[in-house]
Amino acid sequence: MKNQNLLAYASLAGAMIFWSLSFIWYKQAYLFFGPITVIFLRLIIATVLMIATGFLLKNFQNIHRKHFGLFALLAFFEPFLYFMAESHGMKFTSPTIASIIISLIPLLTPLALSIFLKRTTDITRIFGIIVSFVGATIVVVSDSTDLASNGIGVALMFGAVISALGYSIVLTKVLEYYNTITVMVFQNLLSVIYFAPFFFLIEYSYWRTIPFSLQSYEAVIKLAVFASYTAFSLFVIGIRRVGVTVGNMFAYLIPVFTAVFAYFILNERLSWWKFGGIFTVMVGLMLPGFLDKKTAQ
Repeated sequence: MKNQNLLAYASLAGAMIFWSLSFIWYKQAYLFFGPITVIFLRLIIATVLMIATGFLLKNFQNIHRKHFGLFALLAFFEPFLYFMAESHGMKFTSPTIASIIISLIPLLTPLALSIFLKRTTDITRIFGIIVSFVGATIVVVSDSTDLASNGIGVALMFGAVISALGYSIVLTKVLEYYNTITVMVFQNLLSVIYFAPFFFLIEYSYWRTIPFSLQSYEAVIKLAVFASYTAFSLFVIGIRRVGVTVGNMFAYLIPVFTAVFAYFILNERLSWWKFGGIFTVMVGLMLPGFLDKKTAQ
C-alpha cells in the first residue's frame, strides 16, 4: 500500500461506514416519510451544505457549456435512477438477493470502463474484486433464510447496478475537468430537479400532514449530512486518487460494516461463517496491493 494512497483508502472506508449506517437511518426515516420524500429532503439538505462549503472554500468552478450534458447524465444515473430502482426493487425482492446483486457493481466496473473508456485493469485487482465478492456473498447469506424474490424485483435491482456503472463511467470523465465540490454541488442540484416532480405529484400531500418534530427529521438529517454530504465527498476524494475500479471495490465493506454495526448496536449474532466472510472481503481488498508489492521486489 503506497503512502500517497493512504488518504484515499481512509476516505473510501469512511464513506462505506456512513453508507452502512444509512440502512439503519432509512429504516427510521420510513417510519414517518415515504421513500421519495426521504430522498428529496435528503438531497435538499445535502445540497445546501455543499453550496455553503463551496462558498466558504471559494472553490467553485464554472461549468463549460459542452459539459452540461455530462452533468445531467451524471445526476440522472445517480442518485436519481439508482435510488428509484433500488428503493422500489426492495419492495419486490429480499434484502439478501438485493445485496448480492448490488455487490456486482465493483465486479462489473472494470468491464464497463474497458468497453466505454478503453481503461484497462490489471489482473491482480480483478482477482481481488472476485475474492471480495465471494466474501461479501458469504456475509450476506451466512445466516439468512430470506431468499424470496421475483422477476420485477431482480430487474429493478439490476437497473440499479446498470445506473451505478453508468455513474462510474461519467464520473471518471467529469473528474478530469472539475474539482470535488463543483461535481457534488451540480450533481445534487440536478438530482433535486429530477426528484421534484415525483415528490410533488406523489408524496407532497402526505408530507404536509406530518407534524414537524426533531424525532421525525432526525434520521433524514443524518442521511443528508453523513450519507450524502460527507460520504459522497469522501468517495469522490478517494476515487480521484485511486480510480473508480479500486473505489468501487470498497463497496464490499458495506455488508461487513453493516454486520459489525448490527452486532454492537442491534445485538445480532456474528456467526463464524459471517466472520469468515468478513475476513475474505478484507483479503480481497488488500490482495492487489500485496501482489503489486511482491511484483515490484
